Amino acid sequence: MWTEQVLDSLSKDRTYHRDDLFELAQKEDGGLTDSAFRWGLYDLQQKRELFRIGYDEYGIDKAGVRPYYKPVYSEGAISLSEKLNAAFPTLDYVVFESVLLNEFLNHQIAQNAIYVQVQKDVSSYIFDTLQDDYNGQVIYRPNRKEFDRYWRKDCIVVLDLISQSPLSDDNPHEITLEKLLVDVVAEKSISATYSLSEIPFIYENALRNYAIDERRIHRYAGRRGKAELIEKYLKG
Repeated sequence: MWTEQVLDSLSKDRTYHRDDLFELAQKEDGGLTDSAFRWGLYDLQQKRELFRIGYDEYGIDKAGVRPYYKPVYSEGAISLSEKLNAAFPTLDYVVFESVLLNEFLNHQIAQNAIYVQVQKDVSSYIFDTLQDDYNGQVIYRPNRKEFDRYWRKDCIVVLDLISQSPLSDDNPHEITLEKLLVDVVAEKSISATYSLSEIPFIYENALRNYAIDERRIHRYAGRRGKAELIEKYLKG
């Protein structure tokens, strides 16, 4: 069966995208359908012969591959998310906070800012709503100069959620590492929280410690007009 032949061809030292595995499977079974491939992939995971590492990323040696990034949020960010979930259960949004970058930085961020990226057509309404609970602590779509002027400790920054953002399958409100790596470069109010000289360290530490789907990064970076710059950082 194609599953056994594909497994024999995989290396323990790398991860494979779903498309890579499908291409290998079709070489063994030219008539393989996408549905049959999905069931084969599921069966391999149930037998613990193949492990899902990240978004559409797989490896055959769980101990030898990098883990999937999962952000650890502050109480303030968790509280904000709970408020949004209770008031707007169908709302599309992603929460990020600047202290999440401390895992990747040489110089730590001491004063936090919480970002909530909300679907564009309702972001201004969410801003107005949050003003009631966080009076004077909410900023709406600031540029670098506005952020520097109005920033306060633990303030909330409301931004538009860019289409084609790489979202988490498990929790769509948590930021993915692929999105984080693009946003720290593309979003001015986020890049204002750390020294730009730290960007190479952010990428180096992220690539070394976590499984990353570079295809998702490239797609999102293109959407944000930062494809060439992001490619430069990915290549070190």
